[in-house]
Amino acid sequence: MKQALYVKPPTRKQLIMLRLMIFFGLISMGFFLFSVLSPAVRGYAPLYWMLVVTFVFTCLKVLHEWYHYLYITVPPTPPPTRSYTVDIFTTFCAGEPYEMIIETLTAMQAITYPHESYLCDEADDPYLRDVCARLGVHHVTRIEKTNAKAGNINNALRISNGELCVVLDPDHVPFPDFLDPIVSHFDNPEIGYVQIVQAYKNHDEGLIAKGAAQQTYQFYGPMMMTMNHYGTVLAIGANCTFRRTALDSIGGHAAGLAEDMHTSMQLHAKGWKSVYVPAVLARGLVPSTLSAYYKQQLKWSRGVFDLFVHVYPRLFTKFTWSQRIHYGTIPLHYLSGFIFLINFLIPAIALVLGVSPMHFDLADFGLVILPMVSCIVLIRHFVQWWVMEDEERGFHVVGGLLMIGTWWIFILGVLYTISGKKIPYVPTPKDGNEANNWPLNVPNLVVLGISMLAIVYGLYQDLNPYNLIMAGFAGLNCFFMCFNIAASRQQQIRELSVTSPLMNTVFRAIKELKGNFWILRRRVYSGVRTSAFLLTVLVISTIIYFRRFNPQLEHQLAVARENEQYARSLAGIKPAKRPDMPALFRAMGIQEPRQADAKQAGVPFFPGERGVNYTKGHNWSRRYPAFTKRELEADITLMQQTGINAIRHFGPGIYDYNVLKATRQAGIRVHYTFWIPEALDFIRDKEEADDLAAKILATVRRLNHHAHIVSWNIGNAAIQRHRRAESTGEQRQFLYWLKNLSAAIKKVDDKRPLTTDIELTDEAFRIAYLIKRVAPAIDAFGLVVEDPHQQPDAPALRRLGMPFYFSYISVSAFSQMQQPLAGTFISNWQDEKIFAHVSLDGLYDYAGRPKRPLQVLQSIWGKGKPPEPVASFRILRPALGTFEGTTLDYHAIKWQNEKWEMAAASQKGPRFEWKLVRTDGFDNLVEMTDAGTGPRLALTIPRHPSLYRLYLYVIQGNVITEIVDSPLNTPLEPVVGPAH
Repeated sequence: MKQALYVKPPTRKQLIMLRLMIFFGLISMGFFLFSVLSPAVRGYAPLYWMLVVTFVFTCLKVLHEWYHYLYITVPPTPPPTRSYTVDIFTTFCAGEPYEMIIETLTAMQAITYPHESYLCDEADDPYLRDVCARLGVHHVTRIEKTNAKAGNINNALRISNGELCVVLDPDHVPFPDFLDPIVSHFDNPEIGYVQIVQAYKNHDEGLIAKGAAQQTYQFYGPMMMTMNHYGTVLAIGANCTFRRTALDSIGGHAAGLAEDMHTSMQLHAKGWKSVYVPAVLARGLVPSTLSAYYKQQLKWSRGVFDLFVHVYPRLFTKFTWSQRIHYGTIPLHYLSGFIFLINFLIPAIALVLGVSPMHFDLADFGLVILPMVSCIVLIRHFVQWWVMEDEERGFHVVGGLLMIGTWWIFILGVLYTISGKKIPYVPTPKDGNEANNWPLNVPNLVVLGISMLAIVYGLYQDLNPYNLIMAGFAGLNCFFMCFNIAASRQQQIRELSVTSPLMNTVFRAIKELKGNFWILRRRVYSGVRTSAFLLTVLVISTIIYFRRFNPQLEHQLAVARENEQYARSLAGIKPAKRPDMPALFRAMGIQEPRQADAKQAGVPFFPGERGVNYTKGHNWSRRYPAFTKRELEADITLMQQTGINAIRHFGPGIYDYNVLKATRQAGIRVHYTFWIPEALDFIRDKEEADDLAAKILATVRRLNHHAHIVSWNIGNAAIQRHRRAESTGEQRQFLYWLKNLSAAIKKVDDKRPLTTDIELTDEAFRIAYLIKRVAPAIDAFGLVVEDPHQQPDAPALRRLGMPFYFSYISVSAFSQMQQPLAGTFISNWQDEKIFAHVSLDGLYDYAGRPKRPLQVLQSIWGKGKPPEPVASFRILRPALGTFEGTTLDYHAIKWQNEKWEMAAASQKGPRFEWKLVRTDGFDNLVEMTDAGTGPRLALTIPRHPSLYRLYLYVIQGNVITEIVDSPLNTPLEPVVGPAH
């Protein structure tokens, strides 16, 4: 005999924990919305606001859910004080299976509480007449078939006289004790109806049935239980017991496609109360085919939204405030169809147009959204203490995917309501058989096709990380559509597996995997449910730490580094910038070059190469807005106008595809450069060094066919940088690594020159000599000129004795060269201001404004006139102590009349912009903020002022003529005139 299933009410401790979790969730949601609504993150306006609509709607849905978790209530069953006469109704429409009706009628008669059973037969079926006569069930039919199910029930009500009336769907089989926990609630004369759980016996019939059932578990569990507190319990249409006088007060069962909700609204408006008994007292059938599920959802969406438009306004004043909120928000669920459609369109449009809806650092976005998502998931799992059965616990993924695939049905229901289009009342099909359902999949196939085409087109046109992210979202939409299509064809796939050994093997493996997962999942769900509160606190605390205290930690680390550097300087220990050359030669077993060798002239390499270092996009995850192909092509056009015919591109990276494609089309030569991480220890991190070599070699193989790549370069003067400059052992290991790598590259490509970078110092000759002896495959050396005031015609250049070109040099240093015969690559194309990194060595500033060095370069390379001379500016610092929180005045001063004078604001004169830049303690710029404009700046001194520098941008027209910088502290030396 089937036993009823009951749920225990929450304890006081559980309610407190749940409400605290919801409180944390509200804070997380507010933080998320505040972050995504910030003007700083807004991207392409139409897509941004579309995305905001989806975010806000999702948050409102979650709030509606959390609102229903605040007061989970399980009403006790009152002791019976009297007996009631009870009528139990079920219905039949032509085409429904006889077996199903007979099973339900037999179970109705087996209910132990005294009652009368009625079959409301719309078909007046002779066979069922005989069945009813045999079972002792009243057979009722009607001639005037109006108002669908409601009219059918009302017809039976007229010929019956029970005090209580139970409405059962024909596919719901009641248990013998069905009425026992229900009838005593009617001892309260204010109760108009009692609703119990809808539970299903075919939820494992297929993916459609499983998904449709999963969509109800939370609703029939904790959400409906809370409606006991709010006085908003819904009549669901099945398994609901009404007081006859309550139905009579509203003229009988209310009509409509959502006749159950309509009846609830009418009864609540009349002042009747309702009770939800969370007990499984019957089991029914859930739609198991796509057509059945879609018919059900279309009927509900059309019917419920129709009530919102036509009935809700009329009854609004008769509801309590809880009921107004309840009936006003439930129909809005079906607007999710439009939200799903927007979510399908956003990535597709972004890929086609090459735009981004938001400018968000990925790590920041993760920290912004993770708290809210964690709270949503953990709260959902916590409230699963109050679902009906253990099988109902879990993530309900199938139900969520099925709902996404129902987007167009929801939209159709809303549009039918707005247009007034009627749809017939069709009972949900109860069998698992279905004919060809491909037409029902057409909308999802269209979304699938559009998303796939957008992915291909978008990535072909512009392969950048943000397009890849959009492609990922579009791919996710493709997965949603494929799942729904596959779920709808599950029956055909099963039939195919019978004839296909491969498919049969796959299905057996899946079945075994599901069996193993079933055991594990119960432990996982139980663990998450039990520790949900602690996990919520842990996640929130972790995010708060990273967002609030991590920047302070960075400051502390920077100060520690600064103090260490200061202590080293006091001790007379300065960071080594030069290798110990004699020791290095001895370690390599190579004799140092003779003095005569040191007098050989250097050989200019890449003559006629007018290039620039192009570093955009390398820290792509920290850069926003996205670095798009459109921006790249605009840069290349400006390069050509400047006279630039080559770039140094650093790779491998995500932008290789875009850069190589755009430069090939523009006729720009590419010197492909591999960056050697400065922190890489070639002794201790040998495996990492080998991986780097393999990656470089794989890149050479992959890109070897690009004819406009004219050289390979090992960049950034690795032997002289960072800690490596102090370690002869590591330098030795690096040289052996370079020897093996260069030889391997030459085996793959012996036509292109292979170069490596060295800094132009007094010892450049000996370093170049050593590298050439150890790694003879190196063809030439790229000279790095770090100091903009360094003279490239210094003796170190004249006696280099090796083929060379300038791989990194400022316009200032380059312009001082008398005969720039070697190839030249200017320091950088554009400044960067990204997360944890600021550079100011470009020809354009980070906002895209040209600098004076660009004009100088254009004049050198014959693409413009020499720029007019400009006045020199400096920053006049206050003669006061720089203490945190104090406000000090800084002034722009100008050199004129052989003296420094205060600069003044003028419409025709230059404009001034002030930037406050934080360093890491080693003069590396990590963060820039706008501090003010005008010739005078009142600056509030930040914490750890020694870590900051103040930059003054001098702007004439749209050209930045000068950028000067200064520490915040008071100078100890007088300000002298400009250097000439």
